[in-house]
Amino acid sequence: MKTLLSSCLLAILLLPSCQNEQPRPVDQGATLPLPGDIELGHGYVKRNGTIHYLGGGQTGVGENATRIDTPSEFTLKGFEDAGIKDVQTCEGLDVESFKPLSPTYSRDKNRVYFKLDSPGVFLVMVLPQADPSSFEVLAMTLARDKNHVWYYQEIQPGADPAHLRVLDDGSAFKDLDSVHYQYSTIKGADAKSFVHLASGYYRDSRRAYWGPDPVKQADPASFEVLGDSFLARDRNHVFRSGQILPGIDTASVELHLHHPAGYQIYSDKNGLYVNEKSFPRWKPGKVRVSDSLTVMTIDRVYLVDPYQGAPVTVFKDDGRVTAETFAYSQKGKAAGIISAEIRADRLGEVTTAPIEGGGPAPSIPAWQLDIFKRSDLVDRLIKAARLIQ
Repeated sequence: MKTLLSSCLLAILLLPSCQNEQPRPVDQGATLPLPGDIELGHGYVKRNGTIHYLGGGQTGVGENATRIDTPSEFTLKGFEDAGIKDVQTCEGLDVESFKPLSPTYSRDKNRVYFKLDSPGVFLVMVLPQADPSSFEVLAMTLARDKNHVWYYQEIQPGADPAHLRVLDDGSAFKDLDSVHYQYSTIKGADAKSFVHLASGYYRDSRRAYWGPDPVKQADPASFEVLGDSFLARDRNHVFRSGQILPGIDTASVELHLHHPAGYQIYSDKNGLYVNEKSFPRWKPGKVRVSDSLTVMTIDRVYLVDPYQGAPVTVFKDDGRVTAETFAYSQKGKAAGIISAEIRADRLGEVTTAPIEGGGPAPSIPAWQLDIFKRSDLVDRLIKAARLIQ
């Protein structure tokens, strides 16, 4: 829940107020420095004896919109409503000794500070238990001093700062006796053997993990991640985001494409898939990547519609080029076929049909039928058709 605070805060800050309305920060992205500003690094500048953050968002109003020690009542109220209470703001900071350590952490000779962010708004707060003389940043949102370890602005109980080791981008870290993922301790994890594999996967001598959660039925000895994706396998199963993918052959599975938004195109001896869905009319062949959401073989193009997460196949048959995708039941099972002929500059009529051997064509919701009516996907399909004509 804590990692969702920024998203929640955005919604709160955009709500209209009924009365006693305070001036509101306006998101203008990064702010340009003024003549005479002294750059301090990580988006901070010294300006006329004050400290401003120009890396994006505002905290105050008017000429103090980016001055970190003058947050507006609106900013303070927004963060409080988002669940971040009892914040000690950075009024009284020592300008001359102020030093940014990262975009999120900074310090002066007396105190350590953390910058809370929400789209368009930020608030610099004091970490009252932090020791400025020993404080150091280990990753974007992970830091330590001689006494404590911080993830974001919170002390992580049980983490030993003297023996802390960062395992990836700072989401996971360990000491001699315990392993931590973000705000929580991973119970039962073996700190000595615990390592980051790739993506969100980890392993120790006992188990494999997706984030802080053990991957059920995984064999740690044979567990491996496919690329830097959400896919992994062991000698018995294929997994996506730590969950078993039923029916996928572990010996022949091959990753072809991983998209940062969370789409993986992969194949096994039985088919081609995106996430948990299969492409229609799979024809085995050498797969190559066409773009970030498309792969192809010598005579077929397989693309992902990111709006519905749907797999679409473009193929040529009897001189006609057709786009085809599955219609899905409420349980996520393929229940029918949606298709349309691809012409020079448009798609033909959208038609439906039953899956071969699957009984009569089902009633397909309009929102699924609309997949071939969106102009962005139509353009992609026309371009895909040209690749195989």
